[in-house]
Amino acid sequence: MRIGFIGVGHWHAPEFYLPALLKREQQIVAISDAEQPAVDRIADQFDLDCPTYTDFRALLDEVEVDFVFASAPHDGMSEVAAELVQRGQPFHMEKPMGLDWKMLQPIAARAGRQQLFTSVSLVSRYYGVVRRLRELREAGELGAPIHYYYRLFAGSPERYIDAHCDWMLDPARAGGGPLFNFGPHIIDLFIYLIDDVAEVTARWSYGLRGAQIEDHTTLMMLGRETAAIGVGEISYTIPEGYERYFSVTTDRLHVGGDVGDEDLLMRDSENEHVGGMTGLEVYDYYVGDTLRRFEAGEPPIASIQDMVPVLRVMNAAAESAAVGDTVVL
Repeated sequence: MRIGFIGVGHWHAPEFYLPALLKREQQIVAISDAEQPAVDRIADQFDLDCPTYTDFRALLDEVEVDFVFASAPHDGMSEVAAELVQRGQPFHMEKPMGLDWKMLQPIAARAGRQQLFTSVSLVSRYYGVVRRLRELREAGELGAPIHYYYRLFAGSPERYIDAHCDWMLDPARAGGGPLFNFGPHIIDLFIYLIDDVAEVTARWSYGLRGAQIEDHTTLMMLGRETAAIGVGEISYTIPEGYERYFSVTTDRLHVGGDVGDEDLLMRDSENEHVGGMTGLEVYDYYVGDTLRRFEAGEPPIASIQDMVPVLRVMNAAAESAAVGDTVVL
């Protein structure tokens, strides 16, 4: 498959996507980034002998591609997505696909009308226990949801400076700190497994670093149809690595642990062990699965249409934290 890669300077590109594509012997036919040093660095790092651009539109004009992997600083993502949709170009994009759900919504609507393949990396959907809970929800066997919790703590954001992505520490470009980085995973799984969100209450802290971006965000979501409570905690507060804890409680079951390999504790039947991927290995799987789904004519694991309600909750959480009050959607 002929792959074009837009935004190779984004830290996800060298850490996850390019290694996964090259491992699968995909043909990278052109790369771009708004910053020339990023293009040069990535081309050298991965020994890419292909045309390079600082204007992604020129790449799309001049090089024939079957599929695009696209990333950008968060404030530029919706512009890239709009151009790809306007051209009818199938693509993947890194989350959150922009800073404002009202800007992303009409782009998503146009992609939907065109039936365009648009994949977004809401990769937590691949974890074993998440897949099983989704199966139960679709079969009407999940039970009435009562409580949801997802904690995702990460190490210092200074690592983004080392990755040449200083913009991640600038709220004007990134939208915020962990809320706009990891928050999509937390919010998406509540919507995917539990319910749409009716209201959001959020608080954030700058106490650890006193930087422009928050260190920690806690948000509470209320389900629209079920009145289930969802709590998410996202932070840059641990010294290094990642710390995850995920739980769902319904009137039929409870599960709690590190997202991947867990036991479903059943109230009226035998407990069920659920295996599956854990940690960051989901990104490699996501690349292969996305390419497979595109070639097979199947829908992606998550699309631009799925990102719109997630970004809407992110915007509401930021508003709630800023004003100190609940935001009703």
